[in-house]
Amino acid sequence: MRVAYLALIEIDVADACQVHTREIAEGLAAVGHEVTLILPRPLRMQSWLGIRHVWVRWWSFDRLGEWAFFVESAWRLWRLHRRRRFDLLYVREMARHPFLPGLARWLRVPLFVEVNGWLLDDLRLLGASRRELGAVEQSQRNLFTAAVGILASTAGNAEKIVLDYGIPRQRVHVQELGTNTARFMPGDRQRARKDLGLPLDGEIILFAGSFHPHHDLSTLVNAFGQLVAQRFEKVLLLLVGHGHQWEAIQRSVASSGITGRVIMPGFRPYEEISFYFQTADIGVVPLTAINIIQRNGAVTAKLWDYMAAGLPVVVTDFPHTPSASLLAEKAYVVPPEDPNAMARAFVDLLGNVDKRARLGQAGLNYVREHRTWRQAAVETVDFIAKRLKAAA
Repeated sequence: MRVAYLALIEIDVADACQVHTREIAEGLAAVGHEVTLILPRPLRMQSWLGIRHVWVRWWSFDRLGEWAFFVESAWRLWRLHRRRRFDLLYVREMARHPFLPGLARWLRVPLFVEVNGWLLDDLRLLGASRRELGAVEQSQRNLFTAAVGILASTAGNAEKIVLDYGIPRQRVHVQELGTNTARFMPGDRQRARKDLGLPLDGEIILFAGSFHPHHDLSTLVNAFGQLVAQRFEKVLLLLVGHGHQWEAIQRSVASSGITGRVIMPGFRPYEEISFYFQTADIGVVPLTAINIIQRNGAVTAKLWDYMAAGLPVVVTDFPHTPSASLLAEKAYVVPPEDPNAMARAFVDLLGNVDKRARLGQAGLNYVREHRTWRQAAVETVDFIAKRLKAAA
């Protein structure tokens, strides 16, 4: 298939959306499809494998700049399509896309939409007005209605698309996120710590991701504070990333009196982040209760990255979600927003090397067999083929 992949990536949390775009595009190319990726020009310093890049020069994240991106990307798409027809247009969900459904119809190219998060929730967190939210919701409705197929990254998002927008269920597929096992893998812990200037002795508990409200970092800091109070003298908390809550978490660390035991290097590029995983002994996925409910589970790309690095993972989840049975025997699951339960999990794992090794190996085996980005790409292709056949 010849795939035109259009992505503006307006709201990107800790590079997650960009990483998703990159990995799915490379995965589609790796399984034999021709991918032309249309992106904003500043990303041209990146080297994405097996893909033809088309760089949009005129763009920005304000409304005028978005219009410029849409106009130029549409012109480039039309020119390329006229030279040699694309089989489908694959679009990362965007906040406002005024004529994208009409463009796909005019070009007679089947439209597929990828939904990696719930955009309206992100806009609310950023303080969007009611009027802006209404306009975005209508734009989303137009886009989803025009799509031959929609790929949602979580079961919760898929359910919202069906219920909130009235999209037929057969048009929506849950494209579970994956991990890059060539990038995230077990490594030499001592060497990684030395290279990154981290202490060579003692255990490290790692959180790597966005300092965004859906990550419950306050509970994590509180739980680690309990650990310090119990005289675990050499354990460190490594918080890698940045976002809206970074300064608030920094203040919380200071007020808890644990500044000397917490390392916050800030945002690190995707090419470097895997080395931080190799320094750690335990990974943490601290999702808020509302985020787990919205997702209908605790499955995130970061979870698979931790497991691919061979780390035992402490995950917050409810017992009734689809992810609860999946994570059994592969992760240490605790209730969300419960620092006492999270602290007990840390104590248990720090005191039981065999348990850490058992969970780490179980997670590693699972992601290598089931949750690589290549497998996600294969599942995506299978869904696209089924929807194209149905549409024809």
